[in-house]
Amino acid sequence: MKGLNEKLLLDILNTAYPNKWIGEHRGIPDRQFRFDAANLSEKICIEIEGGIWLGNKGGHTSGIGYEQNLEKYNLVTIHGWKLLRYSPSMLKKHPEQILLDVMAVSNKVPEKLTTKNDIRAKISETKTFQVKIS
Repeated sequence: MKGLNEKLLLDILNTAYPNKWIGEHRGIPDRQFRFDAANLSEKICIEIEGGIWLGNKGGHTSGIGYEQNLEKYNLVTIHGWKLLRYSPSMLKKHPEQILLDVMAVSNKVPEKLTTKNDIRAKISETKTFQVKIS
């Protein structure tokens, strides 16, 4: 596990979809690429794009880092995965949107999560830390 953002992401996902999401999954054969979160049965992967405000010093924003991510994301698509990407601030400010997006690509709505208020209440149960949703 990389850090708190990825832990929070997995806590939110597994609160809504118990035991369906894993971290640091290598979903592309013969490659070292890892997904921050993956649902193997649905072939959905999620990436938290850290360091986006660091300019050329960020792993996702330097020239070589950006090209590596492009290669990874293209391979993800070629291998049949559905990829969702977010920044750390998107995760913290609007975690309910992540679940709404997962529901949209999976066509599976977790039990009792039909409105944004339901989702917000469920997210407030995460163990990592309480997320303040405005």
